[in-house]
Amino acid sequence: MKHWFLNVCIATALLQAVYHAVRVLVSYRVLALGGDAVTIGIVTALFSLAPLLVAVRIGRAVDRRHAAAILRTGVVLTSLGVLVIAVSSDLIVLGLGNVILGFGQILVTVAAQGFVTLLSPPGELDRGFAGLTLGVSVGQAIGVPLVGLIAAGSSDGGGVETTPALTVMGVVSLAAIPFAWPIRERPQPAESASKGDRQSVFSMISTTGMRPAVFSSLIVLASVDVVVAYLPVLGHEFGFSVLLVTLLLTARTAASIVSRAFLPWLLTRVPRQKLLISATLCSALPTALLPFVPDPVGMALLLVVAGFFWGIGQPLTMTWVAGLVTAANRAAALSLRLTGNRLGQVLIPLTAGAAAGVAGTSSIFVITGGLLGTAAVSTWRAVSTC
Repeated sequence: MKHWFLNVCIATALLQAVYHAVRVLVSYRVLALGGDAVTIGIVTALFSLAPLLVAVRIGRAVDRRHAAAILRTGVVLTSLGVLVIAVSSDLIVLGLGNVILGFGQILVTVAAQGFVTLLSPPGELDRGFAGLTLGVSVGQAIGVPLVGLIAAGSSDGGGVETTPALTVMGVVSLAAIPFAWPIRERPQPAESASKGDRQSVFSMISTTGMRPAVFSSLIVLASVDVVVAYLPVLGHEFGFSVLLVTLLLTARTAASIVSRAFLPWLLTRVPRQKLLISATLCSALPTALLPFVPDPVGMALLLVVAGFFWGIGQPLTMTWVAGLVTAANRAAALSLRLTGNRLGQVLIPLTAGAAAGVAGTSSIFVITGGLLGTAAVSTWRAVSTC
């Protein structure tokens, strides 16, 4: 394994442990500060709202070989965001911290994906993205149960105490520095430095296959976000402890680890088109059924099925998107994909919060399952014409 790739994966794992764990803690902190399901939707959307406006610009900077500086800035903003959330005593400061954390996450994500496209050998994008997203899942699998244990040990019967767990996550974000700082880009060849090959956003989004690829990706990622944000609310309604909720979320993550670890093997035995469709089709029903299975074991099984297929979807849509543009536009195209992801992460939690306020928490998961089914149809139409 290349040294740069190992560093990217380790830094990604550490930072994704922070993002995923802190976002679970944010839901509990919102409840502790007097918020409700609608407030959780708003605060969750803030994580993605501001980065939505700058993702493509960041991708352009990565294409111009500034990935290292962007990654380092992302690490700094991540640590700052966790600090602000940890000291927050009202919902406004908490929301501000979530905005800062969101900026850090978009910088880290675009830079890490950019390193894969810039430094991977030709034909190795699937393997590179599978390894990168495996690092994401490993980080999530470590971070969520860790904060669950800390929160469970530091909380009393009156509520969930999140500050100690947030402090630990701040330390974890700093632990990424020794891995993120040494990574460098290769010098940019003179012929690729020309702006002549740069595609506009309109040109990229108009490329055949780009819109369904972005739609599939945003629905999968937004679905994961909805589960992370609202499973604590659903668990609270069912009487689940914070530790049990984090273990359920970890079951989902563990399934994604398995699917991503075996993705190169799966690609040699199952057509790529079928795997792309399965990412949303096979996760739709398990997601919709979550609120109707109040048994922890049954819920864990549903999350394992959904998590397995979500784990397939993200790396394959990365390769799909990167393959639709020229090499000089890959980071920008992946950033366009992330822009779609962020749009979904803004609109779907807000819609989910509104639905929860009217029809209850259960409606959130039913709506999300329906969106996954819609994305499956869109993907099927796109790949069947290829």
